[in-house]
Amino acid sequence: MDKINLNLFGLNYQTHVEKKDEKKTEEKDTPKAQTSEKNVEQGAILDAMALSGAQNLTFRGINQINPKDYLDEASIARIQGSMAAFTGNVEKFADIIAQEFPNLSNAQIQELALKAVLKSA
Repeated sequence: MDKINLNLFGLNYQTHVEKKDEKKTEEKDTPKAQTSEKNVEQGAILDAMALSGAQNLTFRGINQINPKDYLDEASIARIQGSMAAFTGNVEKFADIIAQEFPNLSNAQIQELALKAVLKSA
């Protein structure tokens, strides 16, 4: 067998491949940016979102999970107690926020109350 200088070949080949790959990525990126622009009406998006919400309501209750299949009675009682405490804390914080900031919407009050409860936990 003949002696081949593999290091020289490897370096030249690597730089050649890197140059070709850069050109390919540049060519692929530009068409994607041009084709991603679509004109869609905002009303159509809102209608689709409302329809998906209505579809979710129709499937509610089909696949209900029975906690007794997975948990014992003590765990179920513990979880129910913690959920009652959580909702009580959310309501308490929501009342405080509503008194302090009367101009906020209900959604904003709920969001701030949830963040406050999660920070205090």
